[in-house]
Amino acid sequence: MTSDFKQLALRLYKYRNLLLVFVWREFIVRYKQAVLGVAWALFQPLSMMMLFVVVFGLALQIETGGAPYPLFFLSGLIPWAFFSNSLNYSIPSLTNHYSLITKIYFPREIIPISGIFVFFFDFLISFLIYILMFFLYGYHVDFYFFYLVPLFVIMFVYTLTLALVLSSLNVYYRDVKMASGFIVQVLFFISPVFYTLKTVKNDYAYMIYLNPLSYVIESIRDLTLYGSPPNLSLLMLYSVVVSGGLLLAWRLFVKMEGAFADVI
Repeated sequence: MTSDFKQLALRLYKYRNLLLVFVWREFIVRYKQAVLGVAWALFQPLSMMMLFVVVFGLALQIETGGAPYPLFFLSGLIPWAFFSNSLNYSIPSLTNHYSLITKIYFPREIIPISGIFVFFFDFLISFLIYILMFFLYGYHVDFYFFYLVPLFVIMFVYTLTLALVLSSLNVYYRDVKMASGFIVQVLFFISPVFYTLKTVKNDYAYMIYLNPLSYVIESIRDLTLYGSPPNLSLLMLYSVVVSGGLLLAWRLFVKMEGAFADVI
């Protein structure tokens, strides 16, 4: 496993300048001629938060364990926005860049990775706003906040894993893009974005935990809103699972990319 990670790192390091160019290009394309600029990174989670407060908070009165509705929903919507936007970009990203893929060689994974980095930048901006609201509601930072770093890494690696698999499959089977909306919707409902797993029956909670993003969202809430550390056993388990998943996804991607230029 270590050697595979080393190969992946060396492969990307060799083309690091090209990766930076792609990241910058995606950033410019995303915000070019946008009056509000990077402020648009806040629009989706904040607007959805207000909608969730009205529908799930005031109307349906979802149980939040005493946490304020805006913080409760925002803590789920911010990681979800990163995850869903990254997948929606990544799945058709290779076919959208067919002119480059058919003309020159470079590690094709740079294309989906560059978009994910841009959305991760949006995620960090949104999370800073969440922390600001966190202070405004009278909460304070404690030692457990250091666990946010491995949680963010798990979220990023899990997103990258699915992006590599689905984007490569989409080159061969365009049905993947057609089904991507349904896939994202299913993942939304099995992620505790507008509910907490503490209110889910044990049998169903275990099923939801099969999605690593569920663990990430629930742990972010536990850390920030309830002052409790994440389950360390699950933290280690998910770290191993998403790391192994990334290696398998990368191997699949490298195996399939040799025919990308012909199939695309």
